[in-house]
Amino acid sequence: MSQLRENLVERLKKAYSAYYDIEEIQDGSPLKALCSYHLRDSQYVLMKQAELWAAESHEYLYLWSTDHLDVPLVEEVFRRVTEDGEPRVRPHAQHMYTYLTAVVLYDSADPLALARLKKLKRRREFKLSLHGWMEFRIAAVDLSTGEVTTNRSGKLIGKDVKRLVARIVSKEKGEEQKQ
Repeated sequence: MSQLRENLVERLKKAYSAYYDIEEIQDGSPLKALCSYHLRDSQYVLMKQAELWAAESHEYLYLWSTDHLDVPLVEEVFRRVTEDGEPRVRPHAQHMYTYLTAVVLYDSADPLALARLKKLKRRREFKLSLHGWMEFRIAAVDLSTGEVTTNRSGKLIGKDVKRLVARIVSKEKGEEQKQ
């Protein structure tokens, strides 16, 4: 793993740890971490037993790092994220949404892999969305150019990741200049 990518993975895990539960993955694959986020919001009157409404939101973010992004790896990311994430979705009356998000850091990529990545989609609605929905999102960051490629539902996470990566890279360059 390149030094920049390795530092970036560690800094992303540190940045995400403020809101996510981080689980290190050390199975020799490009998957480096699983970050889990859970939020429950509710409104009640006078006492908690008199709840007016409640909504639960969940996100499982899978952090990947690879030298070269190709079509088989894009397919593996999609397969592995959906196979691991879908059983974690627990739809019920207070479930609003669960996002299965993949963030991939890479140094180079095949154009076909990026085209395939843009077309990936998986969305499930539970009881006509009354019990929420589940959606797959992906953002891939080219560390050589800073370019971010996302699927349609990953546009928002792509903007966030681009901003976060740019901030981390500028910090890295600032630290290098001090030395």
